[in-house]
Amino acid sequence: MIKTSNEDIKILAFLCWKWGYGAGDMAGTIRAQYPATLRPVRINCAGRVTPSLMMRAIGKGADGVVIGAWYRGECDYETGNLVAEKNVIYTKEILKTVGISPERVQLFHCSAAEGQRFQQEATRISEEIQKLGSNPFKKSKTSDKEGLDLKNSSDQKTE
Repeated sequence: MIKTSNEDIKILAFLCWKWGYGAGDMAGTIRAQYPATLRPVRINCAGRVTPSLMMRAIGKGADGVVIGAWYRGECDYETGNLVAEKNVIYTKEILKTVGISPERVQLFHCSAAEGQRFQQEATRISEEIQKLGSNPFKKSKTSDKEGLDLKNSSDQKTE
């Protein structure tokens, strides 16, 4: 596994405007520090994060993509968080098919009052993606102009 520093890892965090982003804001309010690897993006609804958007983020070099949404069945838009769950499952299947570790895409649920939970999830996800190392697409852009050799990719976990 390639050693990377915390600054090298970039995780794009799509956060529901009211609940996920609210939890991140609450984490700041209570001064609960979370890793700087998380790059928050405020969105209207977690269900709007499509598999193509997640795959594009990975393809552009994000080391991970995370979605922060309200709890199951509690979405302001009725089914947004359920759609997000299905999109994450589908994206993980695509990643498995192309030889990229599906743990690079994750979803967590929280409410705007759960700043501490946001911090815990951000830390957990950051540590998991840190263990996976840098995104193989990022490495291919800088060192290999001919493309990514997925057969020899060390992205999959070996146990």
